[in-house]
Amino acid sequence: MAKPTFAMGQIIPWFRRYIGEIAAELKKVVWPTRAETRRLTIMVIVIAGTVGIFLGIADYGFTRFMQLIIGG
Repeated sequence: MAKPTFAMGQIIPWFRRYIGEIAAELKKVVWPTRAETRRLTIMVIVIAGTVGIFLGIADYGFTRFMQLIIGG
């Protein structure tokens, strides 16, 4: 059998230190402003829509092309 990496007495202090490090890192984060979030969200929606439309047109074109070749 494999031996556990941590003894039972070490798990709680390790977990507390781990959570403390997470909290310290989150304090360093520079969060976006509401305006930045709104602007970037709109950009993502517009780009995703544009790519979706392009792929839809390309799919339709390839489908029609294959129907011409196969005769279906």
